[in-house]
Amino acid sequence: MTFLPLSNVRKLQLLRGFRRSWLLGLGGVTLVGCLGNNLSWALPAATSAPAPTIAQSDPNTGFTGVQIPYTSVTPVNNRVNIRFINETGSPIDYQVIGDTQFRTLPGRSEMTLERLSVPTTFTFRRADNGFLQVTLHPNSPRGTLVMRVRETPDFATDRTSVYIDQGGQVYLN
Repeated sequence: MTFLPLSNVRKLQLLRGFRRSWLLGLGGVTLVGCLGNNLSWALPAATSAPAPTIAQSDPNTGFTGVQIPYTSVTPVNNRVNIRFINETGSPIDYQVIGDTQFRTLPGRSEMTLERLSVPTTFTFRRADNGFLQVTLHPNSPRGTLVMRVRETPDFATDRTSVYIDQGGQVYLN
């Protein structure tokens, strides 16, 4: 059995002035009771499960942890097309990171970005900051990702970017 050293506990400025209270140390799940300004006793440190390992970034994609691709598209000569269909009544601002500046697509219209090198990141947002629901249709035609965006009131389904990796895996965020 190990006890929390009282000398370390006394160093905690947090304990000054407490009358009858408990302190729950979340790091090692250690309980310490105190009466007045003096510590009367310390409970043994409880054992806890080992801390989970922290996910590291994938050097090829830049993503941290594991994200499952939403779909895939077949790049043609390491290039893809994105057909972007705005089914909302609002304009949508969009950009292909590293390829275009911000542009605006009017409501109820569409456009096609051609021959984008993979990997590529396509970001978009409604000009009025409303939420967007995205439906993806890959390889229609081959090498083209069709994106349909609709208005949604649901924050949980809001999406603002698509990443296509070197192999054509499509990640929707």
